[in-house]
Amino acid sequence: MATPEPISMNSSDDLPKIANRFGVDGRRLFHTVLLLATTIPLLSLPVLAAFDEPFGNSLLMGLAILIGGVGHVASTASIYSDRAARKIMAPHPLRFRLVPLAAITFTAASLAWGGSVVISTNIVAAFFIVHLLWLHYHYQKQNYGLVAFAGASSGVRIPQTLVYALLMPALSGCLIMMPTLVGGALPEVQFLGPLQNTLRSAGEIIYGLGLVMLIMVIANRAEVFQRPLVALYTLTSFGFFLPALLIQHPEYAFWSYAIAHGFQYLIMVPLLITGARMQIGKVIAFLACVIAGGLFLHKLAGNHALFLCGIFLTWVHFVLDAKLWRMSEPAQRNLIRERFAYLFANTK
Repeated sequence: MATPEPISMNSSDDLPKIANRFGVDGRRLFHTVLLLATTIPLLSLPVLAAFDEPFGNSLLMGLAILIGGVGHVASTASIYSDRAARKIMAPHPLRFRLVPLAAITFTAASLAWGGSVVISTNIVAAFFIVHLLWLHYHYQKQNYGLVAFAGASSGVRIPQTLVYALLMPALSGCLIMMPTLVGGALPEVQFLGPLQNTLRSAGEIIYGLGLVMLIMVIANRAEVFQRPLVALYTLTSFGFFLPALLIQHPEYAFWSYAIAHGFQYLIMVPLLITGARMQIGKVIAFLACVIAGGLFLHKLAGNHALFLCGIFLTWVHFVLDAKLWRMSEPAQRNLIRERFAYLFANTK
């Protein structure tokens, strides 16, 4: 038997070589891991809820929330360690420099004086409601991006109308979860409580409308959705917020899809900044951002100013992400195709 070729730390195709050692091609390994990272939280947390397992008693659950739920937000900072990514950022100083700097400055000021500043609860609640709407939109836009990614990997273009069908479940999940999430974070805010049943009914109707839209999109472009990867990512994305509709335990419902989103991101980011290479320096930067940044964000509590800091820093994550992963723009598309070249080997 031939001796396996050693894997160099400077090789441009380390990931495919590692996959091949296990008899799996890099493309299949990538999509398998990504789909498992998505579906395991979506399925396992509802099971725990069904068995009435107390939420928060598990160390594993705490780590999943810290790393997947919070740490993935901080991991965005590791993208600054990549020179090619910085070239994409350079023409957009407002988005990639001033916005993060403003959020960091506000956080530093809040850590120093936030306890002595009085911020109206209604103002904080308004920001949090906007945050929840943007959060669920962000979750589903990432899912749509993964569907588009699967389409590009399969050699087909995803119809733009699919994004509208997928955003309906996101709005549904947000409306259903909003009274519980706002009430849990801000117990003094009471006005959403009486609307809980109304918002749930609205969410169920919206989800049903989304299903009708999805069926229409698939019927109009059946050839696209016959590709197995596209079909799998589409169905997973549409079912992403089902826990909000089906689970009575709100913490399990929310964190099932919040952790799934975070795990997706934690797979994509290190591959974006390192490509298929095992670049130790960038991996260390990524892990440092996830762990240290996650712990820092987790500690931003205690008063309204710090609560807003957590929201604003998460918005920075939204703003940076929206530009960095936009495959409709040439620079981003070229970088993504370069770093994930093993996924697009058979496509133009």
